[in-house]
Amino acid sequence: MVISDALLDIDQVNQLTGLSQATLRNWEKRYGFPKPQRSEGGHRLYHVEEVQKIREVVSLCKNGIKILEAIERVLKGTSPVSDTAVAISQPTSPVFVEPLNEGISQVLKALYKYDMELAEQYLSRLGMRLSETDLLEMVYPKLLMKVGEDWENSRINIAQEHFSWNFLRTRLLNYFKSNRVGVNQPKVLLTTPPGELHEGGLIVLAAYLMLKGWQVYYLGVNLPMDDLLHAYEGIEPDIVCLSAIESENIEKNWNELEKMKCVVVGGPCLAELRVQELPESKHISLVGGNLHSAVAQMELLLHSAT
Repeated sequence: MVISDALLDIDQVNQLTGLSQATLRNWEKRYGFPKPQRSEGGHRLYHVEEVQKIREVVSLCKNGIKILEAIERVLKGTSPVSDTAVAISQPTSPVFVEPLNEGISQVLKALYKYDMELAEQYLSRLGMRLSETDLLEMVYPKLLMKVGEDWENSRINIAQEHFSWNFLRTRLLNYFKSNRVGVNQPKVLLTTPPGELHEGGLIVLAAYLMLKGWQVYYLGVNLPMDDLLHAYEGIEPDIVCLSAIESENIEKNWNELEKMKCVVVGGPCLAELRVQELPESKHISLVGGNLHSAVAQMELLLHSAT
């Protein structure tokens, strides 16, 4: 089972299309368009393809086409995409992005100089402008990615990479102390399969789920399959999250993964997995996108399983 990476909430669709949330709901009720999915909490979630169609309808309406006719044209595929209905990307404001990127750069410069106190100050400044979830969605992934890229391109040495990674990992682990488990929240097991030693994205996801009140069981990296299955039987999670870089580490363990009822796989391995002829699976799903999108997809899986 493969789920599209791009699932957007109604606020994001509002930003991408210019339509108010009230208009989107009204169109859905009156015309049966668009057709969003629903998260476990009942929130509307739109596939990126659906949002593209909304933009096409908006473009046609601006050119004098009545709304009902515009919807029919788009749904029938008889309307070419106009210049204004450009490909969708995550909305960003330069006024916000520039200081954010500057703050991230300052954190990295401090880390590369082994200045933990200064890095902490810069990270705290970002925390004053952003919520905890924003930090996890917009700051930590960029920091981790940039450290990895700088090491791969020999812009920093191994000592600087280790120091920076351990600093960031320690801060992320602090989220595990939040103890915000909500009532009737999902139980999730997170790990990487054998041969996978990178946990950056996975530990960010674990921290994010902690903030959402999920019951998080984080088992680290490079977990042998026998031990994963043993943990699965003992914990009885609602969902298992695996992160991998190499697709072969998922492919060769496919049959073992099938023994668990709800497994999601994410990470850089997705690009190769999606072009492989994988066996049909009722239990394994490929999930990507940003944190918000990935978790929304996980909630949909859990909802469909009940």
